[in-house]
Amino acid sequence: MDQETRHTLTITSRENAGVTFVKMQGSLSATTAEQGIQEMKKVVDSGAKKVVINLADVDYISSGGIRVLILACKQLNNVQGEMKIAAAKGMVKEALEAGGFNLLSRVYGENNHLCDTEEEAVAAFSR
Repeated sequence: MDQETRHTLTITSRENAGVTFVKMQGSLSATTAEQGIQEMKKVVDSGAKKVVINLADVDYISSGGIRVLILACKQLNNVQGEMKIAAAKGMVKEALEAGGFNLLSRVYGENNHLCDTEEEAVAAFSR
């Protein structure tokens, strides 16, 4: 990955059947964390309760990026929402697992999961 990619983050979202899908592309790092926090705040403020964050196109994550996801989880928890992470791969998935992201369920209940696909993530929402 070149340095330019490491410093960019693109976030798009779409809603389908009550689930908001957030696609992140690029880097979740200290450099892009504030942008990520603000974009996730917009998603939650729009009324989203079930959010799937697709990380398939995120090729780098730092502790600052993990913080973005933890804050999004907290924001959703405050509005009785749920968040699932889908399609993280390679070092991004390893960093989330090593950072204990799966352990957040002990703090926030079963409101967050690391899932392999968006379909698995949607199926993991409590009914």
